[in-house]
Parts: sequence; C-alpha cells; structure tokens
Amino acid sequence: MFFSLLSAALLLPQLLFGQKETLYDSIPEITVTGRKRTSPLKEITVEPLAWETSITYITQEDNRKMAAHHLCDVLKYSVNGVASTQGRRKKHYYLLRGQNVASDYAINGVSLSTNGAGPMAEWVEAPSLLPESIIESVEIVRSGNSLLLGFSGLNGVINVKTKTFDRATTQAEAEYGAFNTLHAGALHGGKIKNFHYVFSLFNDRTDGPGGRHSYENLWNFYGKIGYKYREKLELNMESSYIYGTRFVTQAVFDSLAAPQSQLADLWEYDPMRYSISTARLKYNASRYASTELQLSYILNRMDLYPDRYDFKSTGKVVTLSDSIVRNRMLGEPDSIFTASVFQAFSPVEQNVARVGVMFASSANYAHGKSKKKILSATVLDQHTFGRTDVHLGVKFIREYYDYYVPYQGFGDETNAVSGEWQPMLFNISAGVSFPVNNRYILNCVVNSGALPADRTALQQTADAGGKTLLSGLKRENRTGVELGLKQYLPDAGHLTYTLFLLNQKNTSEYTRLPYYEGNLLRYYMKNLDLRTAGVELSFRSPAWMDMFSASGNISYKYVYRAEPSGRTRYDKQPPLIANACFSFAGKKTEMHLMAKYVSSYRSDRFLKEETDMGNYCNVDVQLIRHVPALHTELYIAASNLLDVRYATVSPIYPDFGRQIRLGARWRFAASSPVFL
Repeated sequence: MFFSLLSAALLLPQLLFGQKETLYDSIPEITVTGRKRTSPLKEITVEPLAWETSITYITQEDNRKMAAHHLCDVLKYSVNGVASTQGRRKKHYYLLRGQNVASDYAINGVSLSTNGAGPMAEWVEAPSLLPESIIESVEIVRSGNSLLLGFSGLNGVINVKTKTFDRATTQAEAEYGAFNTLHAGALHGGKIKNFHYVFSLFNDRTDGPGGRHSYENLWNFYGKIGYKYREKLELNMESSYIYGTRFVTQAVFDSLAAPQSQLADLWEYDPMRYSISTARLKYNASRYASTELQLSYILNRMDLYPDRYDFKSTGKVVTLSDSIVRNRMLGEPDSIFTASVFQAFSPVEQNVARVGVMFASSANYAHGKSKKKILSATVLDQHTFGRTDVHLGVKFIREYYDYYVPYQGFGDETNAVSGEWQPMLFNISAGVSFPVNNRYILNCVVNSGALPADRTALQQTADAGGKTLLSGLKRENRTGVELGLKQYLPDAGHLTYTLFLLNQKNTSEYTRLPYYEGNLLRYYMKNLDLRTAGVELSFRSPAWMDMFSASGNISYKYVYRAEPSGRTRYDKQPPLIANACFSFAGKKTEMHLMAKYVSSYRSDRFLKEETDMGNYCNVDVQLIRHVPALHTELYIAASNLLDVRYATVSPIYPDFGRQIRLGARWRFAASSPVFL
C-alpha cells in the first residue's frame, strides 16, 4: 500500500521502540478536530472521509416526518434524484442526479446485485419495497465511484441500515386513505444477553384509481437476528419476504407509440414473491485487523398472467371490458447470489488498508433471459497525515455470460451469447479531506471507471437508403470530480456545498427508431458523449426556539452532448431539483411540510415522439397529535397536496394525484434493557 509504505518510512523510529497506539483502535468513534469518524476496522465498508460531502444521510426521524411506508417513499424528499415509478415489471427504482441507470443497493454494507454492473441489469426492485419500520437510516452515495459498495458503484449506491434494539420494543401502525388504501403492521425487537432480534409483519393494499388496473395487496415479513461475542465476533442475519398480488397499472392513451399493442396486453403478478436475505460475519482479530464475510440471496418469483381485454378509446384513459383470458406465463424464478470477503488491517499508525473480493451469480427470467456471473476485486488505502485524510483505491470488474440473450434478454435467442468472458473493467477513486477548523471541512474526490457494453443490443445500423445511422454500442467510460465544503454554524446549522463535474464517454440512450418483435414494441439504442457540470447545496438547521426546524437541498446541473461539430444541450435530464422540509414540534402537536420541485426535461420513452416532462412540484403535509398516556401518535397526511398529476418515467404513467390518509402509531419500550 502506497500510504502504508510512506508511513512506515516516516514512523520507523517509533515502530522500532514498540509504538502500539493506533488511530483505529477498539472504540467505535473518535474525534479529530471536532469531527466524528467511523473506523474502517469497525465498519469495513464505510466510505473514505473525502466522500463525506457526496453522501446524503436520511435519519429515522426524517422518515417519520414524511409518513413513509417503504424505502421508495423515504427517498422522495432527500436528495438530487427522482424516485421513479411506472406501471410495469419494475415499478419503483431510483435515479440519482437524473441519470438513466438505476442506483445500486446495499443493506448494512452488504452489496446487492440488483442492477448488475451496467446495461445487462437484473432490474430487481425488491430493495425499494423494504418497510420503513425496519430502517434506522439511509446513506445515499450520490455519485461514483464507490469501491466497496455496489457491483459497479458508478450509478450511486443506496445503503440501508436496519434497526437494532437494546431493550424490548414494540411498534405498531395502522392507516387508511384514498383509493381504499390500507397500511397496517407491527414490529418487535429487543436484546437477550449477546443476542438481538427484530421481527415485523406489514400489509399494504390499494384499489388504485378507477379504470387504471392498479390493484395491489402485498404482505411483508421481516426478521433479523444477531450475535456478538465480546469484541471479537459478530454475526448478523436478516431477511425480508414479500408476498402478494400486483396489477400492472395501465398506461394512458395519449402519445402511445403503438396503442393497440400496448393497451391490449395487461399483466398481473399473482402471486408476486420477493425475498432478500443477507448475512455478515465479522471477526476482529485485533485492534489492527478485521475480516468480514458477506452473503446475500434474492429470490424473485412471479407468476405472470397477461390479462387481454377488449377496449375502446374514450379519451385519455381506456375503458376495459370484463372479458379476461388468463394464461400462466412465468414459473421460473429469478435468483441472485452474492458472496464477498473483506480484509482490513492497519499496518502502521493512522493507516488502514482494505482489500475485498466480490462475486455475484444471477439467473434472470422475469426481465428477459440471462445467466451471468460478476467478479470484482478492490484495494483501498486510507491514511491520516495530521488533520488531512487521503485515500487511493482501485476496483476491477469482470463479467462472464453463462447465457445471455441480446437486448437485456428480450432479443432474438438465435443471437444469444454463451460461455463468454467480457473485457476487464477498471475503476479508480482518489481523494483528500481537510478540516480547516471545527466549522469547515474541505473534500476533493477524483474518480474514473467503466460500465460494460451490451455488445449484442439490437440496433438499426442503416436506413432504407443505406445511410449509416448507428454503429455497435461501445463501453461507457466515466470520469468525475467532486469538490465539497461542509460548514457548521451553531446558530444556523449544517451546510454542505458540492461542485461536481462528470464526463461520460459512450453512454447509451434509447432512440426513437422502433421495431416490433412479435407484438412487442422495442427501441434501438445508440452511444453519445455527455459532459455535466453541477452544484448542490444541502442544509439542516438546529431547533429554533425549541419548536421550528428546516432541512433541504437544491441542485442545478448543465448537461451537454459533445459532437464533432460542437456541443448541444442535452435536455433528457432535469437540470434543477429542489427539496425542502419545514417542521413545527410542540409538546403534543407536530406539523411537517415537504416539497419537491423537478424542472422540465424531455422523454420519448414508450412514446411515438419526444414529449415535455417534469416541471412539477410535490407538496406533502402531515399533522401529528401525541397522546402520551396511550403511547400513541394520531396523524393525518396528504400527498400531492396541490393535486399535481406528475410523471417520472413517461407521461403515459402519471402519478395518482392527491391522496389523504388517516393513521395512528404506537410505541412501547421497556424502561431498561432486558438481559436474561
């Protein structure tokens, strides 16, 4: 390790005389110049300090203010991103900084291969359905290149940290709202000697708006157990299982590229079965070294029925008949298995090096046909020189196709690829963090990496006259720079300023050149070069007058397409995204107002022509009344208060508009920890 060797030379006299003190000792946190830090020896996948201004933290209290039910709700008002929804196979996913590829997920630092390493994505949405009741906090790495989380890390990573209780605690909640929507469930957790546990059961159902084929009824069971032996050994296992029925919300009639085909075929997942299981085994060999083994398994089994309707146009929404022909379409499950080993060690004082090897194996049927493996290796070195912390790391990724049908599994099987290694991908991250004083911290990160190319993607290479339109897709290469300043003002709160620059070479997008595969409409893809410059401001206030508080963030970016003849502004990403939360908390009454604005952009996804998108403002409000004697919170919440029917993926899947909900929460906790 570069920093290790340099430190050894500088500290040789101390080492010879038996220096044993280390910055990363057995305590979980230490304070350096007024800032808290987590030792990489204790939390082996924690990001280097230079990433501090590129990570958004969402707390349990933030979730309560939003009256969130699932992870997809938690992400709505927090960061420069869009929690996208659509009425298709994968309903919920998250796009950071407006990009076209969904973020990676991790649970307590265990990476899930939900989006693969690039275009050949599994597109598994199970993490977005994790119940909010189990979430302690969420860390959103807003940009690449995360070397320790995610199987690419280039599209951003959402790391969910789940709850652990030191005393017997029971929580319950029930809610009823518009569209005959019901949310209800309970959670219990606690600790017995060296064991801790959490179990929960929740149900969410809704009829959805009339005439939109939007019925859902999903059950979610979650369990977590952990064991800790002194400071040497830690074992944590958790699993979330989702079971139920989901209808695919029907598209509205306007702007469809192929109305007859797209509206005649509707789908129903019944039953829909998702499970996510993770395990972490941590061994602290000494205060200078630790090892962690991580495992995860996702099972995605959906029985898919196409509900074929006779229909007629009555305007923007299609009226459906009652004639349904059911036919079981899918019985084979998707499955994703990952295994990772990380080793952290402190070879000299104030230095920690981490080495990791990650493996993923997936079989994908619900979103096409593919079986593949991903191998990844990471080396990351982090060192503190006085008040300055620096890091340097590399990551290698390579994919192997057991079987892969072109175009994300939906192409012609006669062109399938099998038994083939893909080219090695190389990623790098380097950064420095410097606390000027107790109130200012400066960070700088430079990162670069590559995403694999879908070499077998279907493309139209020439028009009828022989003119070349598209060439084969190429591997995308990204280089980014993050400059951050974190400021703490006692009377005003925490402010974080981030300037980000991104160069995307050979990124891909869908074209407006459609083709038919049977009755299904598909689109060709093409490469383009994008350059992005943006700035973000995040703010979190203290409690003013012990009653009022505020938080929020605003970001603006300029994206242009680089071409031989010059540059053209790229308008398929929203340039401006702003979020805000204003809160009042009295002795027995609270009110929380949330707002999100997404500026205009354009899309041709699922459409016959490019259409304006964005330019919408979400406004949610929640009023809470506490009843301390009953350990109860009564609340009323309104979503989309202004009744703005907005769309996040395509105008043919608009949001459902205003929804009013009434609910109650209960919490009972033992007065002291239980040790039996």
